[in-house]
Amino acid sequence: MAPEIKYTKLFIDNEWVDAKSGKTFETYNPHDGSVIAKVAEGDKADIDLAVAAAKRAFHRNSEWRQMDASKRGEILRKFSDLMERDQKYLAELESYNNGMVLAHAKTFIGGAVGTVRYFASCADKVTGETIPADGEVFSYTLRQPIGVCGLILPWNGPIFIFVSKVCTALAAGCTVVVKPAEQTPLTALVLAALLAEAGLPKGVLNVVNGFGPGAGSSLTHHSDVAKVSFTGSVEVGKLIQQASGASNLKRVTLELGGKSPLIIMNDADLNVAVPYAANAVFFHQGQICIAASRLFVQSGIYDKFVEAAVKYAQSIKVGNPADPTTQNGPQIDETMMNKVLGYIEKGKQEGAKLLCGGNRIGTSGYYIQPAVFVNVTDDMTIAREEIFGPVQSILKFDTLDEAIDRANATNYGLAAGIFTTNLNNALQFSKHVEAGTVWVNTYLHFTPQQPFGGFKESGIGRENGLDSLLAYTEVKTVAVALPKKLFIDNEWVDAKSGKTFETYSPHDGSVIARVAEADKEDVDLAVAAAKRAFHRNSEWRRMDASKRGEILYKFSDLVERDQTYLAELESYNNGTVLAHAKTFIGSTVGTVRFFASCADKVTGETIPADGEVFSYTLRQPVGVCALILPWNAPIAMFLSKVCTALAAGCTVVVKPAEQTPLTALVLAALLAEAGLPKGVVNVVTGFGPGAGTSLTHHSDVAKVSFTGSLEVGKLIQQASGASNLKRVTLELGGKSPLIIMNDADLNVAVPYAANAVFFLQGQICIAASRLFVQSGIYDKFVEAAVKYAQSIKVGNPADPTTQNGPQIDETMMNKVLGYIEKGKQEGAKLLCGGHRVGTSGYYIQPAVFANVTDDMTIAKEEIFGPVQSILKFDTLEEAIDRANATNYGLAAGIFTSNLNNALQFSKHVEAGTVWVNTYLHFAPQHPFGGFKESGIGRENGVDSLLAYTEVKTVAVNLPKIV
Repeated sequence: MAPEIKYTKLFIDNEWVDAKSGKTFETYNPHDGSVIAKVAEGDKADIDLAVAAAKRAFHRNSEWRQMDASKRGEILRKFSDLMERDQKYLAELESYNNGMVLAHAKTFIGGAVGTVRYFASCADKVTGETIPADGEVFSYTLRQPIGVCGLILPWNGPIFIFVSKVCTALAAGCTVVVKPAEQTPLTALVLAALLAEAGLPKGVLNVVNGFGPGAGSSLTHHSDVAKVSFTGSVEVGKLIQQASGASNLKRVTLELGGKSPLIIMNDADLNVAVPYAANAVFFHQGQICIAASRLFVQSGIYDKFVEAAVKYAQSIKVGNPADPTTQNGPQIDETMMNKVLGYIEKGKQEGAKLLCGGNRIGTSGYYIQPAVFVNVTDDMTIAREEIFGPVQSILKFDTLDEAIDRANATNYGLAAGIFTTNLNNALQFSKHVEAGTVWVNTYLHFTPQQPFGGFKESGIGRENGLDSLLAYTEVKTVAVALPKKLFIDNEWVDAKSGKTFETYSPHDGSVIARVAEADKEDVDLAVAAAKRAFHRNSEWRRMDASKRGEILYKFSDLVERDQTYLAELESYNNGTVLAHAKTFIGSTVGTVRFFASCADKVTGETIPADGEVFSYTLRQPVGVCALILPWNAPIAMFLSKVCTALAAGCTVVVKPAEQTPLTALVLAALLAEAGLPKGVVNVVTGFGPGAGTSLTHHSDVAKVSFTGSLEVGKLIQQASGASNLKRVTLELGGKSPLIIMNDADLNVAVPYAANAVFFLQGQICIAASRLFVQSGIYDKFVEAAVKYAQSIKVGNPADPTTQNGPQIDETMMNKVLGYIEKGKQEGAKLLCGGHRVGTSGYYIQPAVFANVTDDMTIAKEEIFGPVQSILKFDTLEEAIDRANATNYGLAAGIFTSNLNNALQFSKHVEAGTVWVNTYLHFAPQHPFGGFKESGIGRENGVDSLLAYTEVKTVAVNLPKIV
């Protein structure tokens, strides 16, 4: 039964339309030559419309271009599911329209679904690189989609090639116009409908049926087409290359013809080699570009091989492709059938010996019995030209060197193969044969991960694999002069002393740049600028609170605009995995917008005071604030502290950590771009004993907000007492407990517990570095925790597959390694990891300790590295007591399905943040800070905003009314 023909029109801008000319053409069934349908025939006018639609869809503000790369991947995965749903129909339509044996078509569709899913998974992994360029610049590349792509399909594998080309282009972010082969237009239209059903926006994919001289030529010459990918003949490929040169130098990928050699050595297993060699040239009736149409058989087994090859060829059943017993179907049309029969006649005329087959079968349809020729020489036409039919030409050779020379004596170079048990022969052949794909003891083995394409006239570029994906992108190199000066009063200035210091990349320890080193004199200038900006008559103080919010909103837009650059710079300077840095910045943009919305909501109260007075409070900005940042999350901390202070109306002097000064300077520039008045934000880069101490002791600084170590936090508190009693917010260290109860879901708890201590290489103040696991599940949990930790990939933070990057510097790396040694010495059992990875950079493999007791150093002190210490407990009461037995109190967590346990723990644990069945969940609305020695005050939330204000109480004596 013939499959239903659902679509015959053109697909342009997500609509089914007739050709502008109204013309149609017939498409045929090669089984019997019958007409299947009349299909719209596109030409230049239709191509122009399709390209225009694709160009609109590629506009930088379009839905497609604004879409997250991961969302593109989701659409492709949905498309793969729809293909799988309709697999039977697609296979039947493919077989009906191009004669492929139905069983093969079904297999092809399965492979095509895998290809779609591969490229779906690649969509958000098209990354640029950070580059250690000469000079003091931050240099990186962006890989951006190339634009509108013309994709021209062949007739021999229309579904597979549609999927390969289209999904690669879409994964890269391009838009496309597809021209199917005129012989096989039907499946491309069905696939277009499925992509629309999957949610592809309008104009992203367009399909124009037609002929090469009309639609094809118009597409290849179109000046708005940035790239053409073509699979087909060498002759047409050359025309496309010429069209590129004659138009706009569009990028070209060509997958063209072949005359692929297959070498059978004397030591080959004939029971394996004979079937492979037959399939290599007879599969799909020989209508494959990589057909092994030159079969070189070594002289020692030549006669025996030929005998077996003839027997195998004679066993091949040729017939109706819908018949499940059929092995070979028809040629695509009468023209191709006659061309193949002509080559067979030419072979006989030139002296090759036809041992079997080579005749047309029947008079209906275009069937040829597989042919086997022997006594073939290199100069014969059938040994030189691509036949594209079921013709096996067997040539004799003596030595491997001879075979390689003869194999390479062609203008083609698409594929090659060898059957041998000698590894050296296999390696020599693989090295020296001139072909884009080489198979050893196999043939026709394809996967979507493997690049496929040809040497010489077999093509340009590659299909499949990352090579093909990158070919749909352009590389943009960006070089940014790194801000190296201080930012004071909206100007870039050198340190008064002229001193500078180096900042490094923890990936390899290389110097990134030299940065101005501020000391007391520079801090004095910065504080003076901030004090002027805070004067009651300054532009900043007279500005409406809502206007302050508008500036912060504008700043958030600029951070979002430069998100990629900021993430790459953060990753480059502090080793955060790039994917995590991007996520950080996305969330911190939300933090900026939260505080922007708060700027005009800092209100006082009216008070029903005793007596005949009208009493109220004002909340007024505290004044000049010193904000001292940590190195582990410099962008997030800058935005959190600075935007809170600005929303309250304060002015600020920022001192970044000496390890990570660069992002603060970039953010200062963005604030200036957003319209912040001069002097409101100042950035002084330098060291704690110089710039930091000067700030914390300065009598014109009204408040200090610091994130960092407990030791430095105590010094800042002392500085406040020794100077002007400045207000202090301290977000300090932690030794956070995470409790895993017997009733916890280990599939959830194990990954959360790992992330809670290994995220950012353990360099987070709320790391769950004391993991208390209840005794009933302890052993099972430990086993799963070790397995999870061992799966974590440690490496270059720019690599999209990396999960953990380096420690910040050599000092911290050695400190962490010292704690690991201390743990082993004190009796804890190291189950995995805990060693340095490589010799370049500061990498540590995540460590898991069991048998940890409360008195061990690793259970008491903050490690700030990827070390998971697992302790056993019996009851919740015990766990709470042990969790609280520390001077720290920053965060805590519990995994349990018992609500009462969760509430009891949340109530009694001494920590500023408690997570239940989650960990590391932050929102700008949530106050964050510690109990005990983990700090004073809160970051984020309204609590933090109010901490940047002073409360003024006003009492007005009400006049008595007489």
